[in-house]
Parts: sequence; C-alpha cells; structure tokens
Amino acid sequence: MRSAARLLDAPFREILAAVEETVGQVNAIAGSARDMAAGARGVTDAMQAITTVVVESSASTVEMARQAGQVSTAIQSIAAVSQEQSASSEQVSASAEEMSAQIEQLSAQAQDLASTAEQLGQLIARFRLDDAPAAPTLLVPSRRAA
Repeated sequence: MRSAARLLDAPFREILAAVEETVGQVNAIAGSARDMAAGARGVTDAMQAITTVVVESSASTVEMARQAGQVSTAIQSIAAVSQEQSASSEQVSASAEEMSAQIEQLSAQAQDLASTAEQLGQLIARFRLDDAPAAPTLLVPSRRAA
C-alpha cells in the first residue's frame, strides 16, 4: 500500500499545488475585483462631482443669459433715448435758425426805421414857422379835479 500511496502522492501534490495556485489566482482576482469596486466608487464620486459642476455651470449660463437680456434691453433704451435727444436737438436747431432769421428781419426793419426817422428829421428841418427858433413845447395832459 505504501507503494500505491507513493504512486498517488505525486499526483495529489500536483493537484494540491494546482488547487493552491487556483486559490492564489482566485484571491488575486478577488483583490482586483475589490480594487475595481473601489475604483468604480471613485469614478461614481467623480461623476457626481462633475454633475454638480455641470448643474452649477448651467445655472450660471442661464443667469448670464438673463443678464445679457437685461443689458440688451438697457442698450435698446439708451438707443431710444439717444434718438429722442437727436430729434430734440434737431428741433432746437430748427428753432434757433428760425429765431436767427427773425432777428435778421428785425435788424433790417430797425435800420429801415432809423433811415426813415433820419429822412423825417431832414424834412422837418426844412420847415420854419417863425424867424426865431421856438423852444420845443412839452404837452402835459391836464388834470381834472376829482
């Protein structure tokens, strides 16, 4: 029996070595699986962090778009006010030109009146009622008794 045991001893040792090697490989695979699970948890955590950043970025983008709309509205308001001011400036300019023309007309009329007054003065100087020059008479309205 001993010889039969010896004969079986070598294959048992090989089987035992193969089993031990398989156990080692299974343990290595289990360790790799644990490492992969930890890595997967890390990836999941990273994905959650990325999702949070994306959500915050989206919110910021929406806020920026809203503010851009407000800026656009403000620019349109400024443009409208500028157009109104331009129209007002044109009206003021037209009024100033009209006033300038009226002033020129008044100036010409004043010169005509001055010339007419001078001519009247020359005509009056030709007429003499006396030989002696008379003192100018000042007419004062009479006062009535109340």
